[in-house]
Amino acid sequence: MVINMVDKTMTIALLISFFIPGLGIAYVGDVKKALTILGVWVVCKIVSFYSFFMSIVVFLIWVYGLYATYQEASL
Repeated sequence: MVINMVDKTMTIALLISFFIPGLGIAYVGDVKKALTILGVWVVCKIVSFYSFFMSIVVFLIWVYGLYATYQEASL
């Protein structure tokens, strides 16, 4: 079975982004966007210790990070 390099890169990027939002995008090459997503995620994660609503926002940022990684890797 032959695996396309684009598929391999997308898989690795999504795995990285699954654990730490934004790093998969940095792996693909868009460092500025990656740092923005990671920074917002970290700030919201810290605030989520005090607010349940922010926990929902953290989850949504995580989902957006996966989606953005998929979009960047498939270009």
